[in-house]
Amino acid sequence: MEVSESRLAVAIISVFGLGILLSILNGYYIEDTGSSLPLMTYGVTAVSMFVGALIILLFQWKINQKQLYKILKVLPQDERILLEIILKEKRIDQTYLVAESGLSKVRVSRTLARLAQRNVVEKKPLGNTNLIKLKI
Repeated sequence: MEVSESRLAVAIISVFGLGILLSILNGYYIEDTGSSLPLMTYGVTAVSMFVGALIILLFQWKINQKQLYKILKVLPQDERILLEIILKEKRIDQTYLVAESGLSKVRVSRTLARLAQRNVVEKKPLGNTNLIKLKI
């Protein structure tokens, strides 16, 4: 999954802002107690940020999967069948794709050619067959 430049910028600014807030909090804490914040505070903050980022990535992945399956419903039946199989397997030999889909070799070959032409899948020669990989 690629991260857009704008999301990356927001994440960097957020982390920077959190650092500034911790510095301000540390200043107030030093004024009140005379010592700096315990190291544990920074550790808890780092772990919390990591867990939050992980949760966001998982939700984003789930949302992307749902959107992808909605898009599949719009495609012609042959393309939908092949793409659903490729989505499950990530990479698959064309001969196995023929067997899994139940479509003829010619129909699979022509459908894959259309998908490759639109840069949806990538076909790499692999012996007597092709290795099919999702490009999007």
